Amino acid sequence: MFRFGPASTPPQVWAVEDTSVQLVWGDLPPGSVVARAGNREVAIDHLGGPGAVDLDGLQPASDVTIELMSGAGVALLGTRTLPSPPGELLGRFATISDLHLGARRWGAFKSMMDHSGDPVPHPFRCASAAIDEAVAWGAEALVIKGDAAQHEATADFDAVGQLVDQFPDLPMLLVPGNHDVDGQGEGSIPLTVGSRELRYTRTVDHIDLPGIRVMAADTTIVGQGNGSLVRSEGPILDAVADADQPVFLGLHHQLQTTRIPRHWPVGVGGAESARFINRLHRMAHPVAISSGHTHRNRSRVDGNLLITEVASTKDWPCVWAGYAVHEGGIRQVIRRIAARGAITWAEYSRGAVGGLWGLWSPGPLGQRCVSHVWAHAPSLVDS
Repeated sequence: MFRFGPASTPPQVWAVEDTSVQLVWGDLPPGSVVARAGNREVAIDHLGGPGAVDLDGLQPASDVTIELMSGAGVALLGTRTLPSPPGELLGRFATISDLHLGARRWGAFKSMMDHSGDPVPHPFRCASAAIDEAVAWGAEALVIKGDAAQHEATADFDAVGQLVDQFPDLPMLLVPGNHDVDGQGEGSIPLTVGSRELRYTRTVDHIDLPGIRVMAADTTIVGQGNGSLVRSEGPILDAVADADQPVFLGLHHQLQTTRIPRHWPVGVGGAESARFINRLHRMAHPVAISSGHTHRNRSRVDGNLLITEVASTKDWPCVWAGYAVHEGGIRQVIRRIAARGAITWAEYSRGAVGGLWGLWSPGPLGQRCVSHVWAHAPSLVDS
């Protein structure tokens, strides 16, 4: 079968932060893998195949040349670390999107299946590993941005409950996506999931963290794939106005930039998105917005707004997003799930659509990992 792009991910810098990088590869031989940059070095014992390693202790806003040494030879990788936003680091939180718990197949014709023999289905083990890794990174709260369930089915919602119950002490927000309200199941979307009774937000919820108000809003239209802000826009604007600090807003559907969609799947319509963004501009409040739904990674800055899309946990490239909150800004890093059971599935699933998915979904490094200064940051930014 003809396939676009390489058969496996070449060694590369996948994620950059201010003082660290994540290196990934699709196929290296078993044995020691060493990453070195200047006087910084990390070594791991690799089982062979796909893998990842973090290299930290780097300088912010600096060019870095990395040697990745393995039984396959030496790969020289160059990148630049992100600048730290102004001011003190106040805290961290994370998001995941498009878990699709209950799914068994993937690809344009749903022909790709997990052949690992792992008794835990790949969507569940990927999502669980993503949260584990986000917490280890330092996330103090989590936003699940929709399509937690594959279908509006009791078994799928039970799986969502089992997942969130694994992390009873982690504050979470959960909004539905179009799959959660698609009507393709014997059940209906519950008010809460798990024994912790995590609420499915049907308008707007928020968690106030040091330096930021973390919000999540429902954009679903029952039985439809596209989204709308009709129910949530007023409560969103009220919650932004009420916040005495910057705001992060998690949505399922992306805010389209054009009236006619340029790619699938359709999100919140272009005209409706433009009106909403203009209203946020008039409020002159620091806001970052992130969505799921598209299963791809992209970002843009619109006036004083940072707007991003984050790919799925359960298919290539299998990611989660971390947010480091500073007094004067916010830093987004999108990291691949490094757990072996996730990264091995990710490498297989990148072959969807004849390999085109492996090229389309990741997005450029500079759009995955972003350091954003609040346009109306505290006075220390101007000092």
